[in-house]
Amino acid sequence: MTKEELLAKLGKALIVEVRDEAIEKYEMIALGKMKSTEALEKNSKLQSFSEQQLKDIRSLVVSSIDDVLHNLLWMLEQHEQEICLMVGEDEDSKKENIAEVSDGLSGEIYTEDGWINSYSRYKENY
Repeated sequence: MTKEELLAKLGKALIVEVRDEAIEKYEMIALGKMKSTEALEKNSKLQSFSEQQLKDIRSLVVSSIDDVLHNLLWMLEQHEQEICLMVGEDEDSKKENIAEVSDGLSGEIYTEDGWINSYSRYKENY
């Protein structure tokens, strides 16, 4: 696996398994599709908002999730210790410091060819 493939694999995992899952959970709560007591209470509170207010709340939720990812990636870039991922799955595997694989991890999620546009089911803000 090349460094670029490793970076793409990390990006896809973060977008699909973290970002999209968090947005989907919000949407399921907002639509009343989650039946836990906590989710039903949150859904009940959302019922008092107008359609425009709900759009604004959703936008804030998505923006906050994106900020968390940005801050996580920024922290990984700035971390004094190396944070490595393995390249390869056999005896020829080697560690790659993910901060050195990209020229700016926190910027990988944005832009036309960034991780959100490349991998997310929720691209409306990009």
